[in-house]
Amino acid sequence: MIQKVRSYLKEHYPLILSFWGPIILMLGYFIYRKMYPFGTSSILTVDMGQQYVDFFQFFRRTILHSPSSFFYTFSKAIGGEMLGEWAYYLLSPFNLILLFFPSKTIMAGIIVITLLKYGCAGYTFGRLLSKRNLKKGLLIPTFSTAYAFMGWSIANQLNLLWIDAIVFLPLIILGLLNLLDHKKGYAYSLWLAVMLIVNYYMAYMICLFLILFFIWYIADTFETWKTCFKKLWLFISRSLISVGIAAALLLPTFYSLQSSKGQYTQDQISAKLEYNPLKMLTKFVLGSFDFKQMPSGYPNLFVSSLVLFTFIMFFFNKKFSIKSRLTALVISIFFIVSMCFEPLDLLWHGMQFPVWYPYRFTFVVSFWMIFLAAKSFDKFNFSPTWWQIWLAFLLEAGILGYSWLKLNKVSYLNKTTLIFSALFAVLTLLLLSIAPKNNPNNIRNVFLYIIVMVEMTANVAFSLNNISYLSASEYSVPTASLSKDTQLLKKLDSSMYRTGQTYSRTKNDGIANGFNSGSYFSSALEKSIPDFYGQIGNPDGDNYVTYSNGTLITDGLLDMKYFFNQKDTSELTGASTTTTLSPLTEKSDLNLYRLVGNNLTTRIYKNPYASSLGYAANSTLKNLTTLYDDPITYQTSWLNAVTGTWPTTKYFTAQNFNEVIFQNATQTVNLTGAVVKRKNTNADSQIIFKFTPKTNNSYYLTLGSGLIGDNVSLYIGNRQLNYYSTFRHTVVVNIANHDKGQEIVITARFKKKTLTLNNFVLYEMNNKLVEQKLKEVKKQAWKIKKHSDRYLSGSISITKSSQIFTTTIPYSKGWHAYVDGKSVSTYKVQNTFLAFDISKGKHTITLSYWPPYLNLGIAISVISLIILFAPALVRRFYKPKLSRASRPYQK
Repeated sequence: MIQKVRSYLKEHYPLILSFWGPIILMLGYFIYRKMYPFGTSSILTVDMGQQYVDFFQFFRRTILHSPSSFFYTFSKAIGGEMLGEWAYYLLSPFNLILLFFPSKTIMAGIIVITLLKYGCAGYTFGRLLSKRNLKKGLLIPTFSTAYAFMGWSIANQLNLLWIDAIVFLPLIILGLLNLLDHKKGYAYSLWLAVMLIVNYYMAYMICLFLILFFIWYIADTFETWKTCFKKLWLFISRSLISVGIAAALLLPTFYSLQSSKGQYTQDQISAKLEYNPLKMLTKFVLGSFDFKQMPSGYPNLFVSSLVLFTFIMFFFNKKFSIKSRLTALVISIFFIVSMCFEPLDLLWHGMQFPVWYPYRFTFVVSFWMIFLAAKSFDKFNFSPTWWQIWLAFLLEAGILGYSWLKLNKVSYLNKTTLIFSALFAVLTLLLLSIAPKNNPNNIRNVFLYIIVMVEMTANVAFSLNNISYLSASEYSVPTASLSKDTQLLKKLDSSMYRTGQTYSRTKNDGIANGFNSGSYFSSALEKSIPDFYGQIGNPDGDNYVTYSNGTLITDGLLDMKYFFNQKDTSELTGASTTTTLSPLTEKSDLNLYRLVGNNLTTRIYKNPYASSLGYAANSTLKNLTTLYDDPITYQTSWLNAVTGTWPTTKYFTAQNFNEVIFQNATQTVNLTGAVVKRKNTNADSQIIFKFTPKTNNSYYLTLGSGLIGDNVSLYIGNRQLNYYSTFRHTVVVNIANHDKGQEIVITARFKKKTLTLNNFVLYEMNNKLVEQKLKEVKKQAWKIKKHSDRYLSGSISITKSSQIFTTTIPYSKGWHAYVDGKSVSTYKVQNTFLAFDISKGKHTITLSYWPPYLNLGIAISVISLIILFAPALVRRFYKPKLSRASRPYQK
């Protein structure tokens, strides 16, 4: 047994080191940073903490408890399809590991997945080198470690869903090379199909790279034009089969993209350089990544000194044909231009500028460099000439010299990283200058492996030390409160409804914890949803919405039946201050709602005016037009259109402030739309607004986009005003309810030299009238009796022939409506919601959801698999018969 183990290790140690080396090194770093479960920190930062960890919780809940959420969920804002979200975020096979980690320990599960992805990236690249006989011995893990720890993968560690690309890319390339050399195309077609399924976005970039790689391969192996065309046919046909295999996912995903990311495609392109291309040189220095590089930085290109030098030497290596080297040079120049020329940058990103994390495609550039470097190094007996050594020295000197000049202009550069970069470069060149023995594990190659391991680990430390992470408690404390509130609410009410929040951890609390929150953050969010939120006075962006600024009207019509509310520190009896929850918004209207639940740190309130996900509405709702930056008018028109009193009834009245005090600021009589300037630019400036409510009605303050958190700090009394401070359209803030006779003071403190008070208006609501109208809506609401994420059924009474049935479910062709068992045609109202015509009387209404084009996609996938495997199956089935038929007759 021991002998077998020794024999196995002797034969496979290069791939074992390729896998375990990156894992052990990165695990050591995680322990050093005291990341959970090794300390009080976490691996969560930026999108990993604000978005992906919530999707991972959703993944677990869907697989284990709610399979119908795979297609649709009402936890996505006010409802939305999920197949496209799975295709972008959640179909990595590594995510299955999360099923073994309970919700409370999911941070440990993310650590395990991260480590495995680094290990598998090293293994698959090592397998490519081994199977193509490009490397032997320790040189396999040397280049594999450089690949697994390339600057791109370190910089995008927080975008864990993208790391699958560097895991599968070597397998795709290996399959392609085997296909073109031996005409065995199963591996290529299947691995490319897997990548298209796992993450179509990164797969798109790989497909573009495959075209360039194929061009170089043809130049490198050119024989005859006839052979070239045969290989071209193989490449095209097997690539199309890969797309066909993935069609079951790609077709419905493509449909969903038409209403989400597809609507943001750039239609105006400027033929310009995005920055000075020389700045790329600084990215070959250790630690060339920090927080400032996330929103807008330069391509992440660090690949180790060894790879950089041997990549450059490839173009001078006469072992390769001039056609091969010239083609590689042209492709390399194309990559360089792509990383700084706007039209090509857009091409690589699907004609959309990335929101943060620029130059996402550079993992293929790094693969290209490492692959050519590995070929240039030969199997193990690589000995560059002295002029090549001096060329590499001058290149490194140029990189370090230019970086030194930019030392005070580029945030991630410092003297320490420059010194260590120079040290590793010199050591690498000294080792390369030594003539090696004819042995893959000669002493020179052993030291090269050590140098690369240490250099890549140093880059990990220098780069990630520039990034701050959430503490474990910053994640676990609000998550625990949300989980308790959700569990209690499900015990109180198992019906279908939405739930608002006055505290939150992220915009994806709903999908993470299994309640319908009204908030959401995703790159694939349907455009109509933020458009609608922008009209009703809630924060919105291209990829997020936050239901933090509801009024009585929107709470009622959107069926916000319950609210999670945090307790003040003074109320936390028996709880430590570390369990304090940060408030998301002001919600004085909770005074009108009924307390129904009480946890240690939170309360749950019930909204008595919440209607349902559907209700009878006057047909005038069809004519309600889009209206931005006037949410008060839009909400008034919406309620009037639903109740048939459109447009006569008035629910809000603008109010004057009792007193306005300008301190170190220019005065103005008309507040709304005014631009107020600091008088003394070196002193603080603020405006104080005072008013005393004359009734116990709800009071709302509208804030235009000039009043975002970057421009002003708002206070109510002696504390900060709680509101979501990032928005692009006018929002509504609820600042009073049941405060008759109590003076309310709002203070606006300047953050810049000027402050624009656009749409800055105080409104009083006629609560009794609004409550009366909402009760009318509730009387004719859809009483849902059976429900799941993709099926709703219940009864409704239509009292007037002029009414339609409308919902607050976002319109989609995937929803199919049935009235008393008969299918009816649906249409869109408010440019957002699903509705249809209905006759007077009592009806049973059923809605069911099935992703558009999913059936067609499944059919294409099955046909593609048959096309791929049928020839081999036919040959296997008929070959024995043909063999028997060809035998001579014997008596």
